[in-house]
Amino acid sequence: MKTLVGLGLVIVLLAGCSSKKEKLVLPEVNNQFRPVVVWDHTAIDGVQHFDSSLRPLITSDKLYAANRTGIVSAFDLASGKRLWAFDIRREEQIGFWRLLVDRNKENARISGGLSRGFGHILLGTENGEVIALNPETGAINWRTKVPGEVLAAPATGDGMIVVNTGSGLLIALDPVTGAKRWTYEQELPMLTIRGVAEPVIVSGGVVFGSGSGKVGVLISDHGLPAWEEVIATPEGATDLARLVDVDAKPVVVGNTMYALAYNGELVALELTSGRPLWKRDYASFRNMAVAENILYVVDSNGRVYAIDRRNGQEVWAQTALERHFVTAPTVFGDYLVFGDNKGYLHWLDRSTGDLVARHRFDKSGLYTAPVTDGEHLVLQSRNGELVVLRLP
Repeated sequence: MKTLVGLGLVIVLLAGCSSKKEKLVLPEVNNQFRPVVVWDHTAIDGVQHFDSSLRPLITSDKLYAANRTGIVSAFDLASGKRLWAFDIRREEQIGFWRLLVDRNKENARISGGLSRGFGHILLGTENGEVIALNPETGAINWRTKVPGEVLAAPATGDGMIVVNTGSGLLIALDPVTGAKRWTYEQELPMLTIRGVAEPVIVSGGVVFGSGSGKVGVLISDHGLPAWEEVIATPEGATDLARLVDVDAKPVVVGNTMYALAYNGELVALELTSGRPLWKRDYASFRNMAVAENILYVVDSNGRVYAIDRRNGQEVWAQTALERHFVTAPTVFGDYLVFGDNKGYLHWLDRSTGDLVARHRFDKSGLYTAPVTDGEHLVLQSRNGELVVLRLP
């Protein structure tokens, strides 16, 4: 039987190498600006202490958000007005007061999402369901049972929806009915981090990462492998040292794929063949960000790097937030932005890596990278607080 290690536990174990008496202190920052709060919503549940990749979704003039228990909401992005709230457990819209006094003990365990495609809002659950919602009402268009936890957002493209499950299965679904089209089984080691890489659908292929340290491309029409490449090999005396999961979402730019493994490497591969272009000694389970010719990586210890994606050369490094439990990075204007488990939002100058601002928004902590449409930056805290920001 496979054993799963939570990301939070991994980080705690890594941090445990330091003295128990040592207290981590955030570096001082001379705030050069303060972002404008466009609106925020008081917390109504959230993901609490669970490891989760659940994130808000911005589409045009709307913001969609969900909590772990099973309620999905839509908001007007400009004003924050709640347009609807839909309970996927009862399969009905609910009002604001029902949100406050919800006593339904059933837990949908939403974890993978949110994403959009083919006229649906898409999400997955730890109960092994993929659910497609009507973006205008929240009503369920279809729901499909799959053999495994859906821990990452469903991917869309090439006339299909693809989910990567915790059981090692990649499953393609019909976007109209939710029926299964094909299944591809990945080999999993005995011990993996609790999490999976979100797949990417591009140019007739499904790009994926696996818990066995591999990345590859499946032909989207039928799910057969075009190629696979090992980017991390289990090494070391302990089980923790031998973890090689590829949990970071692969990044595709043109004909190049960039992939990153825990206890592995950052690699650039030719998308059509898998031929290695370059590899560098960085390791992480967090998603990367890309802007122009720069890849931004937050490694397994919280160190931040800017890397020239054309040759793998390091442009700058920022180590001041090491072991501060930071999220994956988000590019927002001239800044690189990420949160931490104390609820702080950190801003780096993208060109230099210098810390230029830090503000606290929710003591329950920020657990996933902020999302942006270029104009707005959206945060979701562990207790469900939603905050929408813009630059001054």
